[in-house]
Amino acid sequence: MSETCDTAPTRLADQLERAFRGGAWHGPAVMELLAGVDAARARWRPGPSAHSIADLAGHLAYWMEDARRQILGETRSSTEAGGDWEAAAPGSDAAWQALCQTLEAAHCGLRDAVRPLEETRLDEARPGSDTTLRGLLLGTLQHNAYHAGQIGLLRKLSEAALGKLP
Repeated sequence: MSETCDTAPTRLADQLERAFRGGAWHGPAVMELLAGVDAARARWRPGPSAHSIADLAGHLAYWMEDARRQILGETRSSTEAGGDWEAAAPGSDAAWQALCQTLEAAHCGLRDAVRPLEETRLDEARPGSDTTLRGLLLGTLQHNAYHAGQIGLLRKLSEAALGKLP
């Protein structure tokens, strides 16, 4: 394993990784919760106005990509088609796997944008916002943990409705 510097950005990147892949203090990480989920379970809703696991996966991918763009000074993604809550329900396992790959790419892009940041950049104001890049990243961690909890609940509810996962 290569030697890494212990800086605030590397610690934040590590926390993003733990919350996404595993080893988080708060409980199961996003990908741990999505393991074994198929398209039918991903699009299942406990009620007509409730979000599905697929909705939450798309939402997380959208906001992690938006955070990456902000860090890199790129145009924000909020005006793109298929944004925030507009992910289509995956009609097949292949479509669900494609959404999971989009989520994975968004996470990796954000994590990789955070690692090389200079610590002084964390306290930079974000254009059009009263928060800093540090606030953006801490908020992203909180956002991901919140929705991981929702995914965990939806997974349990879907098991009661559709049967246990294999």
